[in-house]
Amino acid sequence: MRWWWPGGAVEDGELRREIKLLNLAGFGGAEIQAFNPGIPGLSKDERAHVNDYANAAFFSHVDTCADEADRQGLRIDLTFGSAWPSGGGFAITPELALLELTPAVTSVQTPLAAPIRVRIPGNTRKMGALSPLDARAKDPRAQDWRDRIAAREKLIAVVAIRSGAPVLENDKTFRASVVKAAGKVVDGNVEGIVVTEKLRPDGILDWVPPSDGEWQIVVFKQFVVDSPVLAGVGEGPQLVLDHFKRAAFEAHARRVGDPLAPDGRPRHALRATFIDSLELMPDLYWSEDLLAQFAARRGYDVTPYLPHLLQPGWMESWNPHVSLPYFDAGDTGDRIRADYRLTLSELIIENFYQPFVEWNHRHGLLARVQAHGAPADLLKTYGLADIPETEDLEGTGNPHFLRMARAAANLYGRKLVSCESLCWPLKSFEITPAQWQARVNLLFASGVNAIVMHGFPYALHRDTWPGWYPFAPSPFLPGFSSMINEANPLWNAIGTLNRYISSMQAILQNGVNVVPLAVYLADSTYFHGIEPDTTDALLEHVLGIGYDYDRINDDSIAKSHVAGRALVTPGGAKYAALILPARPALTATSAAKLVRFAEAGLPIFFIDRPPSHAAGYFDHAAQDRIVRDAVQAALNAGARITRTDALADTLRQARVRANLTFTSAPCLFIEKALDGRTAYFLHNPKAEARTVSFTTRASGYPELWNAYTGERTGLHTRSRKGESEIQVDLAAGAAALVVFADHRLPAAASWIRTDAIDLTAGRWTLDVDGHGQHGRVVRHQMTLDRLRDWQAVPALADVSGHATYRIEVTLPATWLEPGNKVVLDLGAVHDMAIVTVRGKQQLTLIAPPFEADITTMLRPGLNQLQIGIFNSPNNAMIDSKKPGLKNLKPQPAGLLGPVKLVRKQRRPTP
Repeated sequence: MRWWWPGGAVEDGELRREIKLLNLAGFGGAEIQAFNPGIPGLSKDERAHVNDYANAAFFSHVDTCADEADRQGLRIDLTFGSAWPSGGGFAITPELALLELTPAVTSVQTPLAAPIRVRIPGNTRKMGALSPLDARAKDPRAQDWRDRIAAREKLIAVVAIRSGAPVLENDKTFRASVVKAAGKVVDGNVEGIVVTEKLRPDGILDWVPPSDGEWQIVVFKQFVVDSPVLAGVGEGPQLVLDHFKRAAFEAHARRVGDPLAPDGRPRHALRATFIDSLELMPDLYWSEDLLAQFAARRGYDVTPYLPHLLQPGWMESWNPHVSLPYFDAGDTGDRIRADYRLTLSELIIENFYQPFVEWNHRHGLLARVQAHGAPADLLKTYGLADIPETEDLEGTGNPHFLRMARAAANLYGRKLVSCESLCWPLKSFEITPAQWQARVNLLFASGVNAIVMHGFPYALHRDTWPGWYPFAPSPFLPGFSSMINEANPLWNAIGTLNRYISSMQAILQNGVNVVPLAVYLADSTYFHGIEPDTTDALLEHVLGIGYDYDRINDDSIAKSHVAGRALVTPGGAKYAALILPARPALTATSAAKLVRFAEAGLPIFFIDRPPSHAAGYFDHAAQDRIVRDAVQAALNAGARITRTDALADTLRQARVRANLTFTSAPCLFIEKALDGRTAYFLHNPKAEARTVSFTTRASGYPELWNAYTGERTGLHTRSRKGESEIQVDLAAGAAALVVFADHRLPAAASWIRTDAIDLTAGRWTLDVDGHGQHGRVVRHQMTLDRLRDWQAVPALADVSGHATYRIEVTLPATWLEPGNKVVLDLGAVHDMAIVTVRGKQQLTLIAPPFEADITTMLRPGLNQLQIGIFNSPNNAMIDSKKPGLKNLKPQPAGLLGPVKLVRKQRRPTP
């Protein structure tokens, strides 16, 4: 569980209570995230302590947590720094702060009518690296920081390029610009003319273009990025550290990390430290030595080619997208940008991520990393970590993005794949347990095996409902879910949900992934949407025809070998085939490895067409020949070109076995090997129930394992073309675990509905205990002649809380005779239910269908049914006078039914 602290404004007694609470709810631990996202209503004392971070008081609180977690058998992780991105405090001085390269473009037409006056870029205003609203920036110890920041401003280059001007929708800043049409480079001359020395202090360029026509003059300046650590706590200014400078990481580690292990060993119960996804905000990623590093690594001076780096949207925080570049230089521009991005990837790994992992290992801790969002090789960076972590907010739960972390774990030999989970944008308070469960199933079906819930707020201001929730919608924040603590009535679902998660994680963490296909990831960096739509369609098709896949990067290809016609990676993963989506470029190193793979018998498939040239620019004519020759050699050795729609037949012809073959519409799935047994986890992501059927060559007898109850039942099979065909019924959002065993288990009993008692219009008593808008305490007792949405009951329309419905029902004795069972069907429930019969035995129902076998809880004659209903906080949070909260929409609430007792008889065994 991500545990949000209001900075250092916490008390040890409350910390101990909350750890006990997390333990009782079934959590295995917590990740401390101390920050201040604009906490409202802080008292004078709280304001005095909110910035107690990375000091003796803070680490004393961490000690308390570690001690109590040790008592409770829990583990503690700690975010490596307050909030995100990393930085803050007096450790990160202006000389260690993140830099950016900012361009400004001036179009000129020759012959010149006047001297050229060029646009000079200014420091792009963002969120304020030294905000005047932050008193910490006025600390006397930082009185010269503005001057020191200004001293880092530097003219990097002025480059003239013979090209048309780009058509921009918004040219106020580079980051905001949208390229509607790229400027066309004239005569393919991509190399610019460096005229830096010709720029006068007054902005006049003492230079005349050597030929007539349109020219673009691009001025590049270096600045400290004008954005702080977002919501960071602690003393001093909150500058973002330079992720491309190792000295910056080391200064940060001394401040936030070293006190965790003062004698070289971690405090009790500490498991790992954590790096969240980067949310850096430079115009262009930059470092002071990038020009020198680029030349040393890529073999040429990038200065004349700097204009070709201008492509807004690439790795942009919060809104990464693929834009046209400013200048159209054909594949040459792509090559230069690929070289730039590869250089950035190498630098950030060497100077930030690798030192972070090494620091943890030296101090006896694990490294947990969200690599997405960084200008780095996604798979390699995930793979450096002991625990690669994805998140379901990115791509809104896109299974192809989520599979990236699982792929890295397989490629590099990591056991755990965690996920920052249960996060929906614009839905702070309305998410239900059914949605939580469906999202967990989606994550499991995408390769995740360790859920980190987002999140649990420290009980600040708990005397005023709902207390503090850091991601409530506000004028400055759109709001995110989920609020998972006692203030949320749906906390009552967490114990049940956690039992399911824990059981399933125990299975998934101890199984071996069975993934037949490796699909090449061509980009050295990644965000969802960077690849062509044809690649997305390919990945969707691959899963649809029953093949699971991992993405594979150049680093893993370089370190892999073929054994027994399978590709074996450094982490021990084995793939039966390698697929390369249709992309024009491939590194020469990877191309050479393809030849060796093909010659060793690995099936290799190029989709639509093979790569035609090398990825980089240096000596590209020779590198292109290497790639073309290698591709041809691989084809000669057995590699094939195929189409996406022909891939299933192509794979079968190459004797590459699918995980399974759907005989119905496909669903999401993964396959695991459990001590030699085949297991399938199947998930229905649709909003309606469905029956999934598939064939498999798995040996043994299929069983359906219920992770909630531990029950195992046999499944009926039939033979189809030498394979076993299985059918599984899946409710909306539900999942099933099918495991093949050595011995046949009896199938679940089949039941016939024979009778029903409709309770919907009966005499119900209703007790409500909760809160209304503005934190109003609500307690109501009433009698209902029929069930209805609370929205239709004026006294309950804005209520969030717990309602107890009671009704008496007389049950015929014949209903309880042997061979019968009685099912309580609650119909529509918003949002969860706890069922009690005759004052004993509680059953918790958190997702449709809201049905329960209550046979053993009943007796002939009069029975009282008690149904506890809990709804989300949403309706009580609506406030027409508050920005953000006024936009919340009312949600259904209560027990809507129809509620029925259903008598079923066991169907005779044929």
